[in-house]
Amino acid sequence: MEIKFIPQQEEYFQSAKRFPCVVGGVGTGKTMIMLLKIWRYCEMFPRSRALITRNEYTDLHDSTIKDFENYFNVKVGISKEHELPNGSVIMFRHGNELNTLKNITLDIAGIEQGEEFADETQFNMIRDRLRGKAGPYQQLCVIANANGHNWIWKLWFNQPGQEFHGIKATSFDNAHNLPPEFVADLRRMEQDAPHHYAQYVMNSFEEMEADDYVFNFAELLTAKNREWEDRPEYDVRVMGFDIARYGNDKCAAVGIQQVGALMWRVFHVEQWEHKDLNYTTGRILALAAEKNSNENIIDEDGMGGGPLDFIQKGRKRNDFQGFRNKAYSFGRNSFYGNPRTEASFMLKKLVSDGHIIIPNEDLMNELMTLRYKFANDGRRILVSKDEMRRDGIKSPNMADALLMAVTLMDKVQRVQDYVYNRRDMGYYKEADLFKIAGIK
Repeated sequence: MEIKFIPQQEEYFQSAKRFPCVVGGVGTGKTMIMLLKIWRYCEMFPRSRALITRNEYTDLHDSTIKDFENYFNVKVGISKEHELPNGSVIMFRHGNELNTLKNITLDIAGIEQGEEFADETQFNMIRDRLRGKAGPYQQLCVIANANGHNWIWKLWFNQPGQEFHGIKATSFDNAHNLPPEFVADLRRMEQDAPHHYAQYVMNSFEEMEADDYVFNFAELLTAKNREWEDRPEYDVRVMGFDIARYGNDKCAAVGIQQVGALMWRVFHVEQWEHKDLNYTTGRILALAAEKNSNENIIDEDGMGGGPLDFIQKGRKRNDFQGFRNKAYSFGRNSFYGNPRTEASFMLKKLVSDGHIIIPNEDLMNELMTLRYKFANDGRRILVSKDEMRRDGIKSPNMADALLMAVTLMDKVQRVQDYVYNRRDMGYYKEADLFKIAGIK
């Protein structure tokens, strides 16, 4: 492969120190350069034995090994090993497997996302194995994100020993190799997510708060007090229903109504608790009828699966659909880790652009509890309800019902665009004119 290194990548790639480490922001090519360094070593020195590790198996399998296969156009088998034609072997193991390597001698090794390890225990365990003789030198290579004054900061950047070679890079150091829209989003994070920006973009070792909040009081207050004269030709209504999963949780229903081409208003918010699923199913159906809701969505990851199944199959209702918060692959969505997170930032944009009115203060208060983190691939992930509950924060049921309702807006918009385009392009028949005008 032909690669043009930035200076930090070149320095890391060429380093012959025993313990080279690069700590870089998202998008600095840390994984690529470490894998390439280990591959080159194994090519240069026949019968080398190499190890690449990451703390969690899922991350090792879904990210590190996949990157290795893509970069070098090879396949890693179920043995989690790849043998080169010269007899060199590259092994992949996750953190909990390192104890099984006590009798293995290594020539070179790599730790990906070193900050995922709580301390230097695994580093020292691999360090003890670094006594191979395939090449003239042996190395334990580390890549990481900045994470406060952790073990990586202490070993490589506070008072490093002679064999410790520490290198730092910000995301903008590699900006010319990144998509322009990605770089633009990184710059927006300085305002949208200052903690993340400092740690994962500018590569600061300062201690940061773990999470950032999606909404602030000022913008939600503006959304509450926003004035708008409803346009009667727009009257589409959609509702989201969040079903309680725990005894102290509440079921929630939130409805939003289109009051202009791009304008929406929260028109209904309510909660109920200590009711069985039969009652909840009936109440959902009654609310959808009473509020003249055109489209409805139910959280089906937890207890909502039963009511949704009955409504769709038992009552033959096609105006109800389910919401699943299944993780996105990076290829499908490079900004958000799951649909719930994506929906929260869809709502954030509506609030910021002045396209939604949220008059309910209880709903506003729940929205202000929504926090998000960043995965090590740079994607935002909303803090889960379970994590919030462990932190003593009540479950944001109304907020989640609103987020689900927001996901239906695209469906409404697609239908309206279709009708408009047919009318605009002259594809309609005479009967369509009456339908568009609302005349039966």
